[in-house]
Amino acid sequence: MFRDQVGLTPRGRLDDDWDQEFGRRELRPRELGRVELSLWRYADDDWKVSLRYDRDPLPTEEVEELRRTILDAATRAGLTVSAQTSS
Repeated sequence: MFRDQVGLTPRGRLDDDWDQEFGRRELRPRELGRVELSLWRYADDDWKVSLRYDRDPLPTEEVEELRRTILDAATRAGLTVSAQTSS
């Protein structure tokens, strides 16, 4: 449900302990300076949503809208957000 609401293409298998990446969405293609959103699992209760870019980041307004979408989707899916970081 979370992946659908955030627009992530599903990856990985929840029942495979070795799978770590569980979703990806391309926000800007490689030729324009790739920007990707991805969902990672490090343990059963340790997940991370990552926004990465090759060259130029998304405009601040787009990042904030995306952050709100992710937080709303997490709430609707019954997930607990324990930290938010940026770098």
